[in-house]
Formats: sequence, C-alpha cells, structure tokens
Amino acid sequence: MTQWVDSRADGACSEAVCIVQARMGSSRLPGKMMEDLGGRPLMWHILQRAMQVGADVPVVLATTDHERDDPLVAVANAMKVAVVRGSEHDVLGRYLLALESHPARRVARVCGDSPLFDPVHLRQWLDLARREGADVVRFRDGVASLLQGGEVVSARALRWSRDVAGDDPLAFEHVTAWALRNAPLHPGVMVTAWAEPPAELVMDVKLSIDTREDLERMRRLYAALWDGAGPLDLRTAAAWLKAQAAAGDASK
Repeated sequence: MTQWVDSRADGACSEAVCIVQARMGSSRLPGKMMEDLGGRPLMWHILQRAMQVGADVPVVLATTDHERDDPLVAVANAMKVAVVRGSEHDVLGRYLLALESHPARRVARVCGDSPLFDPVHLRQWLDLARREGADVVRFRDGVASLLQGGEVVSARALRWSRDVAGDDPLAFEHVTAWALRNAPLHPGVMVTAWAEPPAELVMDVKLSIDTREDLERMRRLYAALWDGAGPLDLRTAAAWLKAQAAAGDASK
C-alpha cells in the first residue's frame, strides 16, 4: 500500500475515551436497546459498565440523529454521559465525531448489544496499548472467548481506516474490523499488540443480543446472577455458563 501519513496531530487530548455505539433501528430486534434486562433498559446496563473502564476515561454515547433514538439520549443524559449524534449507517463517522468533541489518543470501543462486555479487560488493553505504543490490540485468529463487545484501537487507526478503507463495510459499518484485520499486515504504519484471554474466559458462547432468543437467554442469566446494583462480573457469568453447559451434557 502507499505510505499513509496521518495529517492530524494529536495535540492536546486525553489518553483514552470510551465510545459506545447504540441505536434503536436494529433490523432483527428493533428497539432492543430499551428492552428490559433485570428491571433496567439494556442501554443503562451498557453505559453502567462503560463507566467502570476508568475514572480517567470519559464515556460518550455515539447514536444516530433519528428521532427514534431520543430514548437512548434520555438514558445517557440521566446518567450524565456525553452524547454525539450522526449518520445511522456511517458508524465510523460517529466515532470520529465523538473524537472531535472528546479528543483522545486511544478508544475503547463498546457495542451496545453486548451487556457482558468486560470493563476490566478494556482497561487492561488500554494500558497495554499505551505501554507498547500500539494502534490495535487483538487476539490471534481463531481464539474464542467471552471477551466480546469491547475493543481497543488508536484514534490514528480510525483515521487510517477512514482514509484508506473508504466504503469497505469492515470500516464504514463495523468501525474497527478493518484496522484489526489490516494492522498486522502493515507494521510500518500501525503497531499491533497481541493479547491472550484468561483461561477461565476461553469459551465459544455468543453473548451479544441480536434476536429475541438472545435477549431471553440473557434475561435468564441476569435473573440468576445479577444483584441489581453494580455491573455483573463476567467471570461470575462464565462460571454459570460453564455449569449450565455441564448440566446439559450430563442430562444427555
């Protein structure tokens, strides 16, 4: 590829920001972000967890400019979380808008449909990226774990994706996927840090909510484990999931 040069200097900015992407217009489960989970809307759970990434890591909700997403903004306002609004389909554009109002060197990206994303691992990955000067943090291909719904990339990596990937859906819609795939192929442009999931979290189970079935499964998990207060610990959920799987195998 032609040598890419980032024309924008970081200037005065914070080390990290946590950007949460969410909208009400899901095609498979419309309005899912306001669905009840343990007596609170899904959006509330996502923002509550995002606020645990670090006291020094501001949280920004990046939603769309559609009126149907006003309820999400209302939840964020009640929790004193900043909001940016932009194109429904240009999700990367919303991230870049968030970085304009909250400049930062690195981004903890959170998907709004993953109510068990782990703020602990996001903080660890932010620290790893800072120590190694990394633009992306990722697992090796083929690693299956419960660490889902959260990633760490640099602001440079997002600008690189916008400048080089163009309208590739991996960047345009999925924000980080293009950079995560391509950064290791271009070490002269991007620095990749490699990570391994803790053994207790190595498990091939989907935790995102895309369908009514996914939502009902997550409701059962929260009903069994959540105390109604602080964020549900992912490791507690992992132990429960493994116990459920073992019980299912034993009944066969």
